[in-house]
Amino acid sequence: MNTKDTLFHYCSNDSFCSIIKSNSIWLSSLSLSNDTLEGKLVTKILRQLSEEDEFDNKTTQQLLDAAKLLEEVFDGLGFCLSEEGDLLSQWRGYANDATGVSIGFSKKYLETLSKEPIDKKKSGLTLSQVEYEASKQVEKVRPTFIKVKSLIDKGAFKTTGLNGLLDPRSKNEIKKDDAEIQKLYKKLSITVLMLFSELFSLKSNAFREEREWRLISYFAKTIEDKCLFRANENKIIPYRVFDLKKLESNSIVEIILGPKNETPLYVVKNLMQGAGFLDVKISRSSASYR
Repeated sequence: MNTKDTLFHYCSNDSFCSIIKSNSIWLSSLSLSNDTLEGKLVTKILRQLSEEDEFDNKTTQQLLDAAKLLEEVFDGLGFCLSEEGDLLSQWRGYANDATGVSIGFSKKYLETLSKEPIDKKKSGLTLSQVEYEASKQVEKVRPTFIKVKSLIDKGAFKTTGLNGLLDPRSKNEIKKDDAEIQKLYKKLSITVLMLFSELFSLKSNAFREEREWRLISYFAKTIEDKCLFRANENKIIPYRVFDLKKLESNSIVEIILGPKNETPLYVVKNLMQGAGFLDVKISRSSASYR
């Protein structure tokens, strides 16, 4: 199965039943996922660009400190999907060792959902395709780096106050210069923060087989921001619930049962129809795995 008109979410039978019965999806913290580089590649790329531009060590570190603030402020709450609906690695990793299901969502529906007005107390949704290729990741970050470099060249990282006993400037001149430095630094910080939209759309090339797309709702860690919390064995995870509203197209268009899922097809059909999901294609995985 390979169609960009449909994006697939792999999950356990419990999660599948929850989605269908509640007609909603959960977006959970991406920074607490199994990828330790999740949300950290932007900082890595900024370091690379700094080195290519031959920044000195102090300037590079100041820029990385500003970028790390980005990681500290924002988390991405995500609902992960794949262009592939019957992929063995996905079955093993995300569908309870292939005993679960792959839910095929209409991409058109998800695009429409992401444009819908959302509760003012929580951020809306963005549908993003994950970029795995390193060179393309760099090009996503480079325009912001160029703006940041311009601000650094203008003095955003200069030291404020008296520059030694031999500083020839008057107090008023120092005050004026300090105000300009602070203004430039504030603008630089805001510019770096604009990279938050790329934080969770970049992943290591090692994951490229997943061909992932994500519904993302950004979560501000440092201010009051609306979310719920759930617990698993070793952590508490922020999440948000989004209803699958009845928009112009059906949300769920296909269900694929995992290679080790023993549920009869008629049971899934009855479950879907009982919840109001009609004309859904239901089939079994073609993967030979047990």
